[in-house]
Amino acid sequence: MARLDRATLDKAIFPAAVTIPTRFADLDLQGHVNNAAVPVILQEARVDFNKAVDMRGHLGGRRPMVAGITIEYAAELTHPGEIEILTAVSKIGRTSFTIQQVARQKGRTAIYAETTLVIADATGAAALPEGLRCNLETLLLRQTKEGMNSDG
Repeated sequence: MARLDRATLDKAIFPAAVTIPTRFADLDLQGHVNNAAVPVILQEARVDFNKAVDMRGHLGGRRPMVAGITIEYAAELTHPGEIEILTAVSKIGRTSFTIQQVARQKGRTAIYAETTLVIADATGAAALPEGLRCNLETLLLRQTKEGMNSDG
């Protein structure tokens, strides 16, 4: 399995951000946010992201489905506290799109994640609606000047 490009993500500009408080129920016996709670926290941020791109308004009977998710843990998350989750679109395909997420707490990055979502109807994968594609394009991941290579 290929690792996510953490250096690029650390220097990226994410157009969407949401802050989510940790919950006592997220804790494990070690006293930090359990790794199993992280996908739920990331999903909460994706719900906010879906609203930003007006997902519901563009699907007309189709639905988004998670096709794959990669989560890399870089540091522990603690409670009580808030987690800032940054989200951006990194790839747009014919029937799917991929988002990158970074979760930060107390000024440090704790989570790197990548999720691919497929738009589906009753028969399987369906083309992205044009309005949704346009909205996704406004939330593309951008690189800071220091994060660009010599071709950028």
